[in-house]
Amino acid sequence: MGTQTHLRLPRTPFLDAVRRSGLLTPDDLVAVLTADTVDEATLADPIRLASLLIRKKLLTKFQAMQLLNGKTQGFRLDHYKILDGVRQDRVGIVFLAEDTRSRRPVWVKVLPTDRVSDNTILQAFTKEVRSAARVSHAHVARVLDMGACRGTHYVVTEPAPGPTMDRVLAVQGPPSPHACARIVAQVAVALRFAHQQGLYHRDVKPGNIAVGADGRAKLLDLGLTHMLESPWAKVTRRISTKEYAEEIDHIAPEQAWGCEPDAMSDVYSLGSTFYTLLTGESPFPGTAAEKMQQRQLRGVAAPSKVRPGLPRELDAVVLKMAAKDPHERYQSAAEVAVALHPWLPLADWAALGLGQPESPKAAPAKPASKPEGTGIWKALTGLFKRAK
Repeated sequence: MGTQTHLRLPRTPFLDAVRRSGLLTPDDLVAVLTADTVDEATLADPIRLASLLIRKKLLTKFQAMQLLNGKTQGFRLDHYKILDGVRQDRVGIVFLAEDTRSRRPVWVKVLPTDRVSDNTILQAFTKEVRSAARVSHAHVARVLDMGACRGTHYVVTEPAPGPTMDRVLAVQGPPSPHACARIVAQVAVALRFAHQQGLYHRDVKPGNIAVGADGRAKLLDLGLTHMLESPWAKVTRRISTKEYAEEIDHIAPEQAWGCEPDAMSDVYSLGSTFYTLLTGESPFPGTAAEKMQQRQLRGVAAPSKVRPGLPRELDAVVLKMAAKDPHERYQSAAEVAVALHPWLPLADWAALGLGQPESPKAAPAKPASKPEGTGIWKALTGLFKRAK
């Protein structure tokens, strides 16, 4: 009887696309489309039919839009069902997916075909991803899996706990100084742990830092940046593009000299990111050419020049983190966390696992009045609920 009912279902381009996609079983379609509440007008209208399947939670909005545009492939990568698009960055395209084995949400990053086609790059990337998969840290988004499906290479990570800081800046503006210091300190501890494993991030920036409603920061894309093409490559073709200018916002100047990124490069990028979190602005405004030139000439400026009233102690930390000369920076990510100790509650400091500050000179004097830092977490809670 079920087969006879299935044969009576209409043949429309949209329903044909749904069938070919493999997102829904024939029984799923029969159960919905033969219900008494579905009229002929709905069956004949692909948009109304797509809306119905979304309301029934059989399709996501992302899936429905792709199907309405005639796309029928790429909704599954092995046992991961693609639910929504999250973002596109320098490493690849990120999707929200469901692990159909565990029923848990994950992020799936699809890698650029032009990069994985180079076997040397792919082998180095695979080695680093496997190393990153062994990293289990409270402030690092874990790598869960990697694979290839019908020629598409992908990496699976745990999803971000909340919005990334570039989105927070765009929607809310700069957080309180205390909140910024707390976020950067947590990321510094994540970098310290990664560096101890021989892993360097290479692309620390607001878009790779996510903060949950509880204020816990997580560093994204650890182990996934070996796939990155040098931001200085193909400069003549891309130098005038806005995307290129954004790509190099937080890149350490020594990377332009042909040096391999290392721990000091990550310290610089985190310091540059700290500047942006505090001010809401790029440390080097202008075109890509202007950004490159200024970064070679000087370090990042004091944030208080843009946002008056910021604690001078934070100015000092940013200036040292993002100095042009690597030898003038903090010599480790651990030193950064120690320097930011005065802006962290005692319980948070203990949870970071660094013990007591290494020396009185390592940390600046605590501000006389503690900056208010709870409002950002309330704001993040609301933003987190709206984040996709």
